[in-house]
Amino acid sequence: MCYKPGSGKTALAVHWAHRAAARFPDGQIYVNLRGFDSGCRLGQAEAVRNALDALGVTAARIPPTVDAQAALYRRLLAGKHVLVLVDNARDADHARPLLPGTPTAMAVVTSRDQLTALVSGDAAHPLTLDVLSLDESRQLLVNRVPALLTTAEPEAADVIIGACARLPLALVVTAARARQTGFSLNSLTTEFASAGRLDALDAGDPAGPVRAVFSWSYRTLAPAAARLFRLLGRHPGTDFSVSTAASLAARPLPETHRLLAELTQANLLAERSPGRYHTHALLGAFAAEQS
Repeated sequence: MCYKPGSGKTALAVHWAHRAAARFPDGQIYVNLRGFDSGCRLGQAEAVRNALDALGVTAARIPPTVDAQAALYRRLLAGKHVLVLVDNARDADHARPLLPGTPTAMAVVTSRDQLTALVSGDAAHPLTLDVLSLDESRQLLVNRVPALLTTAEPEAADVIIGACARLPLALVVTAARARQTGFSLNSLTTEFASAGRLDALDAGDPAGPVRAVFSWSYRTLAPAAARLFRLLGRHPGTDFSVSTAASLAARPLPETHRLLAELTQANLLAERSPGRYHTHALLGAFAAEQS
């Protein structure tokens, strides 16, 4: 399950796991690999040990090597109806030791990476999340700010949804601010107009929650791809061609193709049609700041 940072992958996976609990009577295992968190990624060995702990394996029974630990983990799951939720994997190799080897168990892996190797090599079924629809965005705001049901601010809500570009994280942050401050949505729309999207969302904090989540993906890029991402922040629109990107970066087309593929793999861009790319409006604003 993948999409851009802030799209609600973990929330959806956990919600579904609770609803599907009856299908897995032998239990559920949750491991957060923290693949994009700054400086605290969970390594393969620690991840497998955490899963073995969840299965009740004592420290004395845990083998010394990762391969042996993964083999024990799969033996313990054999024939069991267990759901394994592997959250926030950096890439396919990061998640692979936690994949069960029995058809009775299921693994759900979330990541900002497209995990192409799991699809091609492990028969994974990809699920790519999109941003919310307009109606879903309105419902999220109502769920988080019940007062909207009794106040007449539909136009302000739509302005905020547009400013957040229907990204769940941005909508949740805005709703939380409305609840904490008691500010009306109309007053918050004024902030979006005067301060800019990211400053309004992060309340002027350059290390606020939206920028922080975006930065975790940005820091994983190779230098040349990070440079192209910054330069794309100067492009006036959200859609562009390979030729446009090559012109911005002053690089040959074949090299630009490779860099765009890296940005797409990291879900910082989306290839909507062959050779045509799209960047989410908030990620575009973040790229512009970095440039």
